[in-house]
Amino acid sequence: MEPEKSGGEIRRCISEFGHAPEHNYSYFLTTAEFGAKGIFLKSSEGYGVFATYSEKASEVTMISEALAPREKQVEVLQEALDTCFGKLDVRKFVVEQDEALRLQTRKEFAANGYRALTPRYSLYWPVFDMGKWDGSEMGGEQWKKLRNIRNRFYAGHSVEVVDSSGLDKERLKGIVNDWVVRRKLLGLGSDRKDSNLAYYERYLKMIDLGFEDSRFAKTLVVDGEPCTITAGWEIPNSEGAYYSAIGISNYGFEGLGEIANLDDLNRLKENGYGLVDFGGSPMPLLKFKLKFKPQFVYVTHTYAIEKR
Repeated sequence: MEPEKSGGEIRRCISEFGHAPEHNYSYFLTTAEFGAKGIFLKSSEGYGVFATYSEKASEVTMISEALAPREKQVEVLQEALDTCFGKLDVRKFVVEQDEALRLQTRKEFAANGYRALTPRYSLYWPVFDMGKWDGSEMGGEQWKKLRNIRNRFYAGHSVEVVDSSGLDKERLKGIVNDWVVRRKLLGLGSDRKDSNLAYYERYLKMIDLGFEDSRFAKTLVVDGEPCTITAGWEIPNSEGAYYSAIGISNYGFEGLGEIANLDDLNRLKENGYGLVDFGGSPMPLLKFKLKFKPQFVYVTHTYAIEKR
């Protein structure tokens, strides 16, 4: 595999082989954080790998699955490993996979000179089937708590929904910074295994990029104050599927987080999306997302690979 720097070629690869929620060009540009740099590796067959390289940690982190068919995943991963261990100062190569792909990788790597280590953490991805999701009506006992939160919120506040890209970037960054402060005060941790707080740099970069490649980026203005950011995009080559990548608030009002997520889900339902992926979540965040009653949850595992 060879490094590819052409944005046009990377976009072509996403268009042809992208299939996962995080297969998005602008999102890839945000992933080089904490001193790491983004790299895109392209195979001779045209497949690709999003990754970041931390020279300080001697570690490459692959972003999502390879941009390749399912049956080619392990083969493309092997190429990426050979390239990175052969050309970079790398001790570990970190991947994120679902359980079936992880087991397949471990089996095929048994004799190829690499060793898959124990997972560092697991993430839980809630998915909403919008044809079955009835949160827009909120009828019945199962929706009583959220229905009460919604009714109190709209009765007690003036709420306007605006395009995030139309707001001053510094005000949007203020939402992120307030969110970081509150998350730390709540003691949820800053590691990815505990919280999405580890992604705050990505959110700031998405603001700088003007939410390019997002289908929707919305902010709730409550009593005149911009308070939330929800943003996401359509999952490539997955008809009717949408990834809700960001959902944060400044915690300025009671019930704000619930209202922002309900607003996001209702908009996506109104726009005809079939499946909505609410993103990888550590267990504390999953418990919050389960309030909105997803139809199913899948699991991914993040683990490192090293040479034998």
